[in-house]
Amino acid sequence: MSGWAAPALAAELRALRAVLAVADAGSTAAGGAHLHLSQPAVARAVQRVESHLGLPLFERVARGMRANAVGQALAARVRQALAELAGEGDGPPASPRLASLGTPAQFGVLLALADAASGRRVAQQLGVSQPAVQQAVRQLEHAWGAALFERTRTGLVPNAAGRLALARAKRALAELRGAEEDLQALAGAVRGRVVVGTLPYWGGSFLPRALGRLAERHPGISITVVDGTYDSLLAQLRQADIDLLVGALREAPPPGPLLQSPLLDDPLAAVVRAGHPLVGRAPTRLRQLRGAQWILAMPGAPARRMLEQAFAHEGLPPPQGGVQVNSPALLQSMLLEGDGVALMSPRQLEREIAAGLLRVLPVRVPQSRRSIGLVMRSAFEPPAPLRELIDSLREAGAQAAAAPAAAARR
Repeated sequence: MSGWAAPALAAELRALRAVLAVADAGSTAAGGAHLHLSQPAVARAVQRVESHLGLPLFERVARGMRANAVGQALAARVRQALAELAGEGDGPPASPRLASLGTPAQFGVLLALADAASGRRVAQQLGVSQPAVQQAVRQLEHAWGAALFERTRTGLVPNAAGRLALARAKRALAELRGAEEDLQALAGAVRGRVVVGTLPYWGGSFLPRALGRLAERHPGISITVVDGTYDSLLAQLRQADIDLLVGALREAPPPGPLLQSPLLDDPLAAVVRAGHPLVGRAPTRLRQLRGAQWILAMPGAPARRMLEQAFAHEGLPPPQGGVQVNSPALLQSMLLEGDGVALMSPRQLEREIAAGLLRVLPVRVPQSRRSIGLVMRSAFEPPAPLRELIDSLREAGAQAAAAPAAAARR
């Protein structure tokens, strides 16, 4: 399922609802009244989760039950997971019945169908019967209050509502995964997984350094790095396929419940190969590069927008034609093999500039300082492994900002 694996804690979703009710109400009797369950049933559910975790969640006091630190941390995650399922903060349609009635098995079918689009293949994959898959779909659609799939010749395809339900389910499961990782950290072990999305041309070596530090400090953390375009990574971030996006921030905040946070400023410069004809001329004005063979970032990228703004600031039309490239590796190859000029981050090209393969032209490029930073889901409290990575990124970013790359000063 696209690398998605439901956390083990998700299997206890029904019992977790009881844990949250007791944490909020202060007793199994009051929690049971809220859930329309008997007090013994709620007590058994709490014991089931405590047995699963191997940790107590509550202190038994005279007037009822009080959540301890573990119980409070778990309750906060469960509360947010149910809020994600209900669509709180996600816009209409709200689906409180999905939060109260949805089961892990149903969500597993939803995720599997989104990939396989075939009830037969999903049944084989999950080890259940096709009627069981069909029943799970009907139950999900009943809880949502509308159809979630289009029946096509090739299978079941999520419609707009189905895609929204899928995103909510993934975010809810991410909260439960975060709960497991938080509880492990409370027990003294930082373990889990982190999936980072990175943008092309974001520049600098501080991300590899931060990832290296994290892997060295906590070998129990699994780290995955995913490349992509800004729009595709935002879509993956919204539905919890990735945990964090690192790259050049846009001036306008991204739409939806996302939060961007700057790490450092990154100036861009005109870069060419060492033997480029322009190196001997030492141009100092952007006007002198008007007829150059520009290698351009894709439309909408900060580097492309800044180049256009710089030319406009000088009263010049933006470069026309040229080659548009979305691959930093290809762009570097084109610089090394031809007479192209590119507006890039010297931090991104530290090794090539230090080795004498590329040169930064002494051209003033106005308004070419961009912000490198993070984008996260605003409602998602980073669990322990992700917090460790964010702290490591901030540390590495501060060091990079305090000591600009030698290449940037050439």
